[in-house]
Amino acid sequence: MQKTMKKIRGYCRVSTSLQENLNQRLLILDFAHKNSMVVDDIVEVTTSSKKNRKDRQIDSTIDTMTTGDVLLVYALDRIGRSTIETLQILEDIKNKGIKLIIIKENIVIDKENDNPLNTMMLTMLSAVAELERSFISERTKLGLARVKANGTVLGRKKGVLGKSMFDEHLEKIKELHSLGLSLPKIVNHIGIGTSVGLHRFIKTRKI
Repeated sequence: MQKTMKKIRGYCRVSTSLQENLNQRLLILDFAHKNSMVVDDIVEVTTSSKKNRKDRQIDSTIDTMTTGDVLLVYALDRIGRSTIETLQILEDIKNKGIKLIIIKENIVIDKENDNPLNTMMLTMLSAVAELERSFISERTKLGLARVKANGTVLGRKKGVLGKSMFDEHLEKIKELHSLGLSLPKIVNHIGIGTSVGLHRFIKTRKI
């Protein structure tokens, strides 16, 4: 049986059209050359870091790769738009068995070969992500407290459903859900939200 060749892919992202992917591309190719690697292709994306994962093409890049493939990225901040999201993407890559090499920070994420230094780096990122969640939670609580102090009645009438980011994708969600797709796959397909939020939406809409 012929052995399947593993793919080596690069991923570049810049925020505006005024910037060029060329520098990242050259740095990735230079790294590959120095390490005797042949890059099959490079995904080049020009979009704001504020865009979702689908628009930044990071999900489609990962989806078309398989266990043992190698993904080369110049810098860690090219992957996610926040520490929390970056960790989620790193976890997705690791769970799929893809080897990720982040050139600038000299980080290698490899499910088959855990490195103590990389593990420490991810632990630190996890701590920062948890701190981000705490800050977001605290800001939300303070904001609600200010609104309440100003006499605004919070919440909505019982039995009335509030607007959801999933509303505009209702028919597509129904279709995909009826086909038995998992919540993470539905989220990836429509390009917004989280599995937890989608589960709540499906439950409240009785889909």
